[in-house]
Amino acid sequence: MFPIALGLTSDLVAPDKRQVAIGRTLAGAMTGNLLGASASGLIGDFLGWRGVLAVLGGLVILASVAVAAGFRGADLKSPPRTNLSALKQGYRTIFANPNARVCYSAVFVEGCCVLGLFPFIASFLFEMGQTSLSIAGIVIAGFAVGGLFYTLTVSRFLPWLGVKGMMISGASLVALQLAMVALGPAWKLQTLSLLFMGWGFYMIHGCLQVFASELSVEARATALSLHSFFFFMGQTIGPMAYGFGIQHAGKLPTLLTSAAVMVVLGFVCAGLLRQTKPADAAERPDVQP
Repeated sequence: MFPIALGLTSDLVAPDKRQVAIGRTLAGAMTGNLLGASASGLIGDFLGWRGVLAVLGGLVILASVAVAAGFRGADLKSPPRTNLSALKQGYRTIFANPNARVCYSAVFVEGCCVLGLFPFIASFLFEMGQTSLSIAGIVIAGFAVGGLFYTLTVSRFLPWLGVKGMMISGASLVALQLAMVALGPAWKLQTLSLLFMGWGFYMIHGCLQVFASELSVEARATALSLHSFFFFMGQTIGPMAYGFGIQHAGKLPTLLTSAAVMVVLGFVCAGLLRQTKPADAAERPDVQP
């Protein structure tokens, strides 16, 4: 669902304003992340886990009705092709773009280095004597707050830093917070650190989302779905990589290595990613590439 929302946003907004528009779309997602965790706990206390699922199902139905009403009467000037040949052509167009391999590799590394850390936050706090799971939840929630902060500041920082500056600054900010977590400060400082990590993460991640949206016009939803696929593959591999590193090298070397990888990632993305017109841009004159 989320890649489709990003694809629709990208279709409706020109590239020069797309990152701000995607940031506003992310604001809804980040708000949902923050409210969902707390609301589900309250609902679970009163209605149990079945009540949580029932309320969630009702909200999904309401969202479906809102989408159907909002897009009622909207005709497509160029209806999408849904055959296997079109799918094959879409993948060919996406990977013919020189940005594709860099973009997808970068988002995979992001998922490994950043979200791969989260399963270990509670155990790190436990080693420091903080055994409350709610405290671990608060610390991790700082990341979502940082993402929401990004959505509120992207329109101001993007003209100032530019796309390259956003990627380098964001990756460097993430690296700094990984180093902070490695040093094991008190949980309140870790919450603040996770907030800055979330801010930095979305600074570079938002740029990669925009580049993914420009890989193809005709297969834009496919390009953004691949973006999500590689990101979540990184999120899957990340905990295993962290676990192996912590077990064999220790917490401090593993997190500092991850921090170094993020710094390198920011400079590599800034150096290799270029604004390029999608190869199939001429096929959809009704959509701004």
